[in-house]
Parts: sequence; C-alpha cells; structure tokens
Amino acid sequence: MKRYILTMSFMLICAFSMAQSKDNGQELIDTFFDYYKTKGYAAALKYSLSTNKWIKSDGTEMDNIIIALSKQVDVMGEYLGYEEIRSKTLGSRYRIASYLVYYVHDPVRFTFELYKTSTGWEISNFEFDTSFDEELEESMKLNSFNPGFR
Repeated sequence: MKRYILTMSFMLICAFSMAQSKDNGQELIDTFFDYYKTKGYAAALKYSLSTNKWIKSDGTEMDNIIIALSKQVDVMGEYLGYEEIRSKTLGSRYRIASYLVYYVHDPVRFTFELYKTSTGWEISNFEFDTSFDEELEESMKLNSFNPGFR
C-alpha cells in the first residue's frame, strides 16, 4: 500500500511539474488557430485580442486589423495550416512566437507577443506580414560565409 501511495504521489508531482513548465501562453495561440480554421480570421482576431483588456475588440482598431489581414489572405487561396517557426521567452512572463500560416499561393507570417499579467496570459500584440522572405535570404547569406572559400 505504501508503494502504491508513493507511486501515485510521484506521478502527481510529475504531472504538476509538467503542467507548470507549459505555462507559456500557448493555449491562447492554440485557441487562436482553432478559431482561425473553424470560424475564420475575424473571429480568431477578436478572440485573441479580447484577451487583452487594453484593446477594444469591437472598435475601429479591431476593424482596421481585420481589414488589413483580409487584404493579405483573401488573395492567397485556401488555408492549408500553420507551423511554429520561432519562439523566444524572456523571463517567465513574456514570450514572442512566430508562425507560418500556409495558403495555396503563399505563406503569411503571424507574430504573437504574449504577456502574463497577474490574472493570466494575454496577447499584447499581434502582427502579420509576407516580407519574411527577405529576412530569410539575408540570414542565409550571413550563415553561409566560409572564410576558406575563394
């Protein structure tokens, strides 16, 4: 019986520590992409920015973001999925995560800035762009430098 209690205690401690280590706001991004796939980009944006009490989810600021995103993605064709390309955490309360969102025509990069307030995680900023190809080309030039090459 003691062995059983010890084993169960160990399993609970492991489960708790795993849950603590995943406290990085990822559930907000996962929910964003669930909404994105099932309800569309407008619903996903309204959800994600509603996590931040400082951003009005029903004002012109939100409408402008939705209109700008629609101009980008409406011409890209069918949505195919997404993939995380980079995530950086600063301390225990701030995280930036970038994703490629795939469409038939071209991908779009989404960047989320997350901040953990006293009440939980919120999305403090959201950006999107299609100009990441220039950054990628530039980084390949810097990384492919070979001093022995003539």
